[in-house]
Amino acid sequence: MNMKIWIPFILICLLLLVLLVKLIRQQTDTIWQKITLLTSWVYLFFICRICFAPAPFSFPAVHEIHYFLIHGMIVNLVPFQAMDTAFWLNVLMTVPAGIYYMLIFNPRRLSVKVWLGIGTGLTIETTQFIINWFVQLGRWVEVDDLITNACGVWIGMILIYALSQFSTRLLVNKFSLHNMR
Repeated sequence: MNMKIWIPFILICLLLLVLLVKLIRQQTDTIWQKITLLTSWVYLFFICRICFAPAPFSFPAVHEIHYFLIHGMIVNLVPFQAMDTAFWLNVLMTVPAGIYYMLIFNPRRLSVKVWLGIGTGLTIETTQFIINWFVQLGRWVEVDDLITNACGVWIGMILIYALSQFSTRLLVNKFSLHNMR
């Protein structure tokens, strides 16, 4: 196996270790808030492993997908060509991101929430594109992923908002770094 393709993931892991040290040192009021920060780090690590490391898994294409080749990379700019298992798993993959955005940052303005969703998908796809450019990781860069990642983030945010409106508010507030109103 070509070890060069692991270099970007290893560098990202080193950055994540720095973040972990900062999270551990961060002053939080409760153990519940510390759990939120540490589980968000674990989630971020798994997202990086899923998105930026060589893929040991793949989902067979059941539909013909039209794509472009850019510097040997597969880029799909046509949305909704295949709403298969991978499509829905991309939505599910980023639901926790929306939950953590709400618990850690608690964005109030709708425009910020919209941009967090779009920014999450854009960050993942842009990073995959850059890594593919340098080490030919073999990942597809797809507009569908940007859309599904954003939808997953928004679903997670809506879930926390809904939970904070009912008797579960106290539980949500335990894990939140900000008071949910």
